[in-house]
Amino acid sequence: MRRFNKPWQIALIAIASALILLVSYTAILVVPTISHGKSYISAIKSGADSTDIKSKADALNRDVTRILGFSKWPIIKQVTGFFGFNFSPIQNEIVASISAAAILGVKDKPQTFLLAFQNSAEARGTGGILGSYAIIKIENGKLTVQKTGSNAELKSLEEIPLKMPAEYGALYRSDPAIWQNSNLSPHFPYGAEIWMELWRLQTGQNLDGVIAVDPTALSYILRATGPIKLASGEEINFDNVVEKTLKEAYKRFEFDNMGRKQYLVNIMNATFEQIMASKFRKLAMAIAIRDGILENRILIYSTNSDAEALFAKTRLGGFMDPSLNNEYRAVIENIDASKLDYYLARKITVSELECGSSAKTEVKIKVTNTVTDAKNLSAYVLTRGDKNSPRSLVAGQHRFKVFIYGPTSSTLVSASLKSKAGSAGGVATERGRPVLVADVDLLPGQSDEVSAIFAGGVGDLTYVDQPLVRKSAIEINRICKRSGK
Repeated sequence: MRRFNKPWQIALIAIASALILLVSYTAILVVPTISHGKSYISAIKSGADSTDIKSKADALNRDVTRILGFSKWPIIKQVTGFFGFNFSPIQNEIVASISAAAILGVKDKPQTFLLAFQNSAEARGTGGILGSYAIIKIENGKLTVQKTGSNAELKSLEEIPLKMPAEYGALYRSDPAIWQNSNLSPHFPYGAEIWMELWRLQTGQNLDGVIAVDPTALSYILRATGPIKLASGEEINFDNVVEKTLKEAYKRFEFDNMGRKQYLVNIMNATFEQIMASKFRKLAMAIAIRDGILENRILIYSTNSDAEALFAKTRLGGFMDPSLNNEYRAVIENIDASKLDYYLARKITVSELECGSSAKTEVKIKVTNTVTDAKNLSAYVLTRGDKNSPRSLVAGQHRFKVFIYGPTSSTLVSASLKSKAGSAGGVATERGRPVLVADVDLLPGQSDEVSAIFAGGVGDLTYVDQPLVRKSAIEINRICKRSGK
């Protein structure tokens, strides 16, 4: 009898076994799921009653839960991970989306959403400023694009058009009354609600929600659709869209800012045309959406309280839960109006220092201004629109604020800013969480580090990253044992 004892032989046998299991369970689980999925989509498109749609959604969610539960088996997880189609990390988002669509997909009740494209070269709490937008309508499972445009068409106010919590006003003042500042808070529903009210006041149209994406998420989508071509013949693809929109366009349209904004709208429109014509690979699109969700680059808000409650429990909601938690965040807020966050690198370290009733956790964020070619950047990118800026500025010098959030009901014990002795900044509160606010001003090539130590936190340590152009380098150091772990 032949023995298989070489590492490569054992590996092949393991993979083969996993594939056999995968095929077997596909017959048992996936085939019924496809049937339930078709039934669910058909019910929405045909305008079935809400009870019928919900029943079909529940059946589909049971299938999804079984399949994704099975895919968490170690050997299956390795295989699906190797081929890049492991969707178990977004199980909650899939289930929530199916259930929310059942709620929103009621006959004769079309949903109209603002699709906000966030420009992450100028950082905001949820990612970046609103650069271009689309108004999309979803009716009986069919999507249509009603309008597209840039922020140049949007009218801002002097005061926020909604009543916000006192702590919000203390932290952000009236700045969010401007479209590009409405999403200063990392709590996405705040920004979505302000955007919708600004839109209503300008157009008279009541929106049903907001979807936010960014150029990086768009690059993932272009991997699924393939390259798009603009009327000029220029090709935009997943490899170049981020650089073209967030770097090259500022130089190319240095003296034509409106032309640059229209260029971004043209890219958005061409992408929509590709998607509307179903010119994309379905699995690749699913992977694109998965990756966008995992990186907090796809966010959804709905005015329907039942649907919003579902989104709020997942990454899709961009929700800062005020209930007890052990969640930390480090957020960059651009305050000089430059587009230099394209060049900002972040290294974040979250470390448990003490456990139990005296639990303490430290959050460090090292920020680096990686600009090396400031003389070749446009004046628009190098803008210094902040108050009290230094008299002698170096080209490429970038000022921003770092907000470090502790868990709900925790306490900020101490903080430090490496470049400055004494006070590291101010302390505020948002949604029951202490916030350290530090002011940083970096020369090209310069780094600084902000540190905050919090006492408190309930449950497992988690960190929610802000989606900017350059992905954060994140290190989590856990020493505390949790119940059931």
